[in-house]
Amino acid sequence: MAEINRLEEAYNWNITRLADAFGLHRDTVRKRLKESGVVPAGTRSGANVYALKDAGPALFSETRLAEGMDPSKMHPTDRKDWYASEISRVKLEKELRLLVPVEEAHREMSRLAKAVASGLDSLADMLERDAGLPPEAIELVEKTTDALREQMYLAIVSDDEGNDDE
Repeated sequence: MAEINRLEEAYNWNITRLADAFGLHRDTVRKRLKESGVVPAGTRSGANVYALKDAGPALFSETRLAEGMDPSKMHPTDRKDWYASEISRVKLEKELRLLVPVEEAHREMSRLAKAVASGLDSLADMLERDAGLPPEAIELVEKTTDALREQMYLAIVSDDEGNDDE
C-alpha cells in the first residue's frame, strides 16, 4: 500500500480504488469522471488520483443521472440500449398489469358509465314499485338522477377537451 504523508491524501483515490470501493467498473468510473470534468487531485505511483469530495458527486449525483436519461443527449449505442430497456420495461409492466392499453381502459370506463347510467335510469321505477313512493318523491328522484347523469356527462366532456390541449 502507498505511503500517505498527509491526511488529505488518504481521501485521494485512483480509478481502480474508486471502482472497487463503489462496486463499479473502472471504465464507468473513468467515463463519469471525464463527463463531469473532474480533474485529478494529483498523482501517486504514476497514476492519477481524485479527491473523494469531487469524485463522489461525479459518480452518483442526481443531475448526472437526470442528464443521462435524456435520449437526445446520449451516444447512439447508449440511446439504442436505453430504448431497448424501456421497451422491455413496458412489456414487463403490461404483463404485471401495471400498464393497461388505452383502448382497454376506455372500454372498462365505458362499461362502468353504462352500468351507473342504467342503475340511475331504473332507480325511480324500483322506488315506485318496491318502496311505494308517492309521485312527488319519484319526480324528485328523477330530477336528482338526471342531474347526476348531466354531471357525469360534463365531467367526461371536460376531461376529453382537456386532453386535446395536452
